[in-house]
Amino acid sequence: MADMNFLKIRNLFHIEGNIGFHTDEINRAENKWGALPAVLKEYYRQLGAHERLNRTQNFLRRPDELFDRGEYLVFYIENQDCVDWCIRKEDLGEDNPAVYCRNYNDEIVLESSTLTDFLNAMALFQAGSWGMDYADENIYSITEEQAEKIREKYKKRKYELHQWLRMSFYGNFDDEVILMTENGDYDMTFGAENEERFRKMVEFMRGLGLEAY
Repeated sequence: MADMNFLKIRNLFHIEGNIGFHTDEINRAENKWGALPAVLKEYYRQLGAHERLNRTQNFLRRPDELFDRGEYLVFYIENQDCVDWCIRKEDLGEDNPAVYCRNYNDEIVLESSTLTDFLNAMALFQAGSWGMDYADENIYSITEEQAEKIREKYKKRKYELHQWLRMSFYGNFDDEVILMTENGDYDMTFGAENEERFRKMVEFMRGLGLEAY
């Protein structure tokens, strides 16, 4: 069953209560498109208006900004509008449908088997892309050896993004994240919502002898 409270996302950003869109806005979008997935409606209602979560790098489309691309409804776009994420129109009546990515080659391919998996992965990306209260401002180019040391220290999260860039996420606590992007070697960023945890991450990263861009 889908997590309709989005607890992992709430814990990641220390979100209490709802920071979302009014039900009337969501209902208007649902009426326009005939149906919207239950998970997307709840996400809009509870968390959709949280700026750091939804607009640090990539952008969640507001309910009145949804648009169609052929047989798909687009609800999330990359910051330069080169890539977007969408749901098949025929799946809009499902509670927790699959999410597809229109990639750099203009191909539409499966990104996540469920909408909740995608929202959790994108939340981790936004957090790892300077969306946290405490974030290192640099992008680090790391070797496979350095990446392995990070994997040994930090647990891998179950959520990933692969069709835009190949991204994986790590962290030992709900409110910290290390983002690694495969790029020959790897690009890496990190941050935390807790100052003490961030300080410990900085100490560990310094020991790796990282090189920033």
